[in-house]
Amino acid sequence: MNFLPIVLIILAVVALIVVALFFNKRKGNINDEDISDAASFGILGNAHSGDIIIPITQLPATTAINEICLFEIKDQSVIARISATIPNAAQAAAKTATNKALKSVELFKLDIPSTALTKSKEAKNAFRAFSRNKKGITKQANLVKVDPSQMTKATAVTDAVANVMNVGSLIVGQYYMTEINNKLESIGKTLDKVSEFQDRQFKSEIMSLLARVSEVSQFSAEILENNEIRTLKLNVLEDLKGIATKLIGQVNIEIEDIAKKGSILSYQDYQKAVDNLGLLIQYQTALLSALDEISKLTYLLGKSGISSDMSFSMYNRYYEQSIKARYMLGKWHDKQVAALKIELDKNRKMKSGVEGLFAAIPALIDDKWKYKALKDGLANKINSQDSTNLKTASEPKAIYEDDVQIIIKDGKYFYLHEEQGDE
Repeated sequence: MNFLPIVLIILAVVALIVVALFFNKRKGNINDEDISDAASFGILGNAHSGDIIIPITQLPATTAINEICLFEIKDQSVIARISATIPNAAQAAAKTATNKALKSVELFKLDIPSTALTKSKEAKNAFRAFSRNKKGITKQANLVKVDPSQMTKATAVTDAVANVMNVGSLIVGQYYMTEINNKLESIGKTLDKVSEFQDRQFKSEIMSLLARVSEVSQFSAEILENNEIRTLKLNVLEDLKGIATKLIGQVNIEIEDIAKKGSILSYQDYQKAVDNLGLLIQYQTALLSALDEISKLTYLLGKSGISSDMSFSMYNRYYEQSIKARYMLGKWHDKQVAALKIELDKNRKMKSGVEGLFAAIPALIDDKWKYKALKDGLANKINSQDSTNLKTASEPKAIYEDDVQIIIKDGKYFYLHEEQGDE
């Protein structure tokens, strides 16, 4: 009996089984890799249910966190979004509230990963998801927008990425918009001290600008979530940027005009000029700060669609213009101080004219008779108008590229806005 055909059939069947097992394993590995990729973006996927979990860590009892770095998340719409997206966070918050009553302090920390989406060059109608570190992009994946009726576990992960990103942007937005609003109030209070009779019209224009910027800086989840409202607010910011740059330009031109004058002033006229320049310096500082806050708001409302460099481009241009004006002013001061024989470090000037003549004989006995004290505060005013005293230009910060860290304690949520290490 010839067994060769039977052997060949058996070998063929075995080969088919091996091939089938190989492809099944390959398919399983792809699914595992997809889940692993999701985890690499800070999102852990459940291979069986498609649930999305953001890990929550209970911090050691010895953990010390600087209270200054904690910003309480009070907006109820943001809290509701955290609870909906990260259900375990609500449970942790409830637990810490209960334990607080029992005098048992507990801290929980959760990290909402930073994930950016941009159009993919490889796949049609797809976006690139990527995570970053200090050296650049570390992981990439294609995310494709799909018909909700065609939803799968993979697309569920994509939707979860979008939800998590949205929660992170709301938390960051609430913190920075509150910070901006506080800064604008501080600028307004500083200008309130300027005498009402001095340049009343110009001052009112600056106060109006601050009020309008402050209106945009009032945090609302609707602003960040509704594209139409965001676009409207961004257009408003562009208009306000135009007003701010126009006013700064006027101030800088005025400072430069004074600095270009070559004549040496009398001591009395120089004192008056320093006082008038002090007012211009206050306006310049306030307007630069306002433009700085407008730039931050532009970046915040751009939600990574507008780069930090673009958001701050106009601010940087007018900062350099202001530095130039202050540098020219510093040279003008040097010339006046030298001609009037003023010694700023000793807060005195050499007597001149008839006064100097009468002081000549006593000065033979004691050198101090040659000098008289400067008017109160004059030396400080002159020094403050130097270019080196202009606030350093803001370093554009891509805040949406940082992980969002939340601390849960006493039943409340806190945004940890500066990195803290466990002690």
